[in-house]
Amino acid sequence: MDEPAPSRRPSLRSGLVLAVLTVVICLLGAEMALRLRTSASLLWHYPNFIQLDLRSDESERPQLRYDHELGWDLQPGASGLLAGKPISISAEGMRNHASGVNAGSGPTILALGDSYTEGYAVADDETWPAHLERHTGRRVLAGGVRDYGLDQMILKAERLVPTLKPATVVLAFIASDIDRTGRAARNMRHKPYFVAAGDGLELRNVPVPTTKVAGPDTLVRRVLGHSYLLHFTMGRLGAHELWHGDTIHTGEDSDLISCRLMVRLAALVQRESIQALVVGFPRYEDWAWPESGKTQHRRVAAILDCASRAGLKTLDTYERFAKEGVAQDPEAFFVDWHFNDRSNALSARLIAPVL
Repeated sequence: MDEPAPSRRPSLRSGLVLAVLTVVICLLGAEMALRLRTSASLLWHYPNFIQLDLRSDESERPQLRYDHELGWDLQPGASGLLAGKPISISAEGMRNHASGVNAGSGPTILALGDSYTEGYAVADDETWPAHLERHTGRRVLAGGVRDYGLDQMILKAERLVPTLKPATVVLAFIASDIDRTGRAARNMRHKPYFVAAGDGLELRNVPVPTTKVAGPDTLVRRVLGHSYLLHFTMGRLGAHELWHGDTIHTGEDSDLISCRLMVRLAALVQRESIQALVVGFPRYEDWAWPESGKTQHRRVAAILDCASRAGLKTLDTYERFAKEGVAQDPEAFFVDWHFNDRSNALSARLIAPVL
């Protein structure tokens, strides 16, 4: 009588266990190697990197204040450090230019945008609005605010233009600002947002809630947040929202919302009888990951086309940055994922002739 064939289940199980152990050992090895390469102290220091990021944001929050319509805005009169660089904010809530530099005169320019316009990781006199004031000789009010989406920029324009009565508004944006119009909360802060209604827009989430955004406190992030390898990888992929879990999505089509916001801006410009220029800036990610960057540039170009069709002047700066060699050496143009002084000076040189 033939003997029954031995069961293969134990060997399969052993193979699976061995494969899992191999993957775990490789990941642990990569974790230790990356920690050693970054700083030897990380070999015995195991913080939750998500919480460190959030605490870093908290250190900069005194420069911001809650705003019932915008979500947050610059705190008038505040000063301190922003990504290691000195920042000071005027009594009117605008970022100051360098003291001792003669202020521009003539028709005022109001610059609106996100952290690229506010000037993240650069000094007061190194922002593109500061450079633009020196290039044009006109007074430039620097009204950019970190983390703003196009929706918040337009709402701020609608608030400031009737009061300040600038001759020109320059609104500068990046691809990320399109995505932010599809968020009800970002970086643990609630924000206003628009939804498509017929052929127009309806404003939601105003007054902006002050309740806590609890995403970062989930069990998975409390555990995985201690991995420096995962922290580094998510950062390089630009997946900060997924990593931090501090964002609430609206479910709206952010490209459609952004296009309609250009119509809303054009209506403000016509109503106030002023000039406006909408500028598209490239991001560090657009050059670090060229294939994705091409897609994001197409999105920016589409919004600029919406602005143009609405009767607004536009400026796409991608091609000029490419000619300057940014694709070959992005680090020479960016600091901490934002424009450095060199890029801000170039931006001002591109914007000035269009005005």
